[in-house]
Amino acid sequence: MAKFTYIAKNKDGLVKKGVVTASNEDVALATLQGEELIVISIKNTEKQSALAKDIALFNRVSDKDLAIFTRILSVFLEVQIPLVEALSILKDQNKKNKYFYEVLDQIVLDVQDGNLLSNAIEKHPKIFNTLYVSIVKAGEVSGGLQAGLLYMADYLEEQYDLNNKIRGALFYPTFVLVIFVVLALGMSYYILPQLVDVLENLGSGVELPWTTQMIILLSEILQRFIWLIFGVIFVGIGSFIYFIKTEAGSKWADKWKLRLPVFGQLLTKMYITRFAINLKTLLMAGVPIISSLEIGAKVVGNNVFEQIIRDAIANIKAGGQLSDTLLKRKEFPYIASQIISVGEKTGKINSVLETLARFYKKEVDTIVANLTTLIEPVMIVGLGIGVAIFVVSILMPIYNIAGSI
Repeated sequence: MAKFTYIAKNKDGLVKKGVVTASNEDVALATLQGEELIVISIKNTEKQSALAKDIALFNRVSDKDLAIFTRILSVFLEVQIPLVEALSILKDQNKKNKYFYEVLDQIVLDVQDGNLLSNAIEKHPKIFNTLYVSIVKAGEVSGGLQAGLLYMADYLEEQYDLNNKIRGALFYPTFVLVIFVVLALGMSYYILPQLVDVLENLGSGVELPWTTQMIILLSEILQRFIWLIFGVIFVGIGSFIYFIKTEAGSKWADKWKLRLPVFGQLLTKMYITRFAINLKTLLMAGVPIISSLEIGAKVVGNNVFEQIIRDAIANIKAGGQLSDTLLKRKEFPYIASQIISVGEKTGKINSVLETLARFYKKEVDTIVANLTTLIEPVMIVGLGIGVAIFVVSILMPIYNIAGSI
């Protein structure tokens, strides 16, 4: 079955937009005509050209845009603006992002046709993940859609801030390292060969320092095999990316991420923060504990922690407690497991999860701040040593040659 968007007029001349499901366009037309509608236009929403599909690969909605959308929608509902009208306003506000605009247009049409908001956004998992859909669905069932959207807006903003801090900490060293490597390769390929010719002409018979010999060897290798080297690097990176996208590769990568010095600790605390915020948000929205954990497992972002959560689900179904499983896993800090255990015993799991999330968020902020402070001097010292070795390797032979004349 395919879906068709249509624009039609009813017998009173009023224009109506909507979506109809049918096996083909003729059946869709017949269905609409059977409802006494005069069809102005009809379009298969699933029919895309190959070019459009390729372009769709680059379609995205930023975390910031989604957080703003959710926050404003919750405010609109709080002041009792009808849902369709609120969505229409937000759609018009996002005209600059054509992809988001078209998605919101489809959501408006679905809601106008009588669909629940959760069913409408569920059709767009690239933007609205399982957690988002579940929060909205729980809000609809409990009559607290506005509160659910408010929880979701808080969550998205917290995740946006957290991810921004981590990206900010990694951006500077990555940028400096890439620039250094590019400059070093450029000098080795274009400048060093000329210096080597000068040294060989001036200092025939003079023994060169081992550092100079190594740099000359690197230059000669680059001159002869540069395309082969780049080819190997390209294939190696491509193969690695392909591998980590497979199920086995993803599990391997997620396991080793947690073992990295400093960064492993940072990622572990980030995943615990995400787990606590997700679970707290879902429970406060009225989602049952098992369903909350199942959703949390899907969106935690790491296979190791996903498996821990799934093991906890199985244990709870067997009559156990969430903390029973967490205490057995070394990846989950003991203190975090004990805090959750206290929450379960006292019946204040929501409050405890909020405290846990706040504590580990501060821990992540501290590590990121320390990394940012530490990385800059380390990078400066490292680059200084590299430049010093390079300069000494060039100047020492010149001094030796001058001394021998």
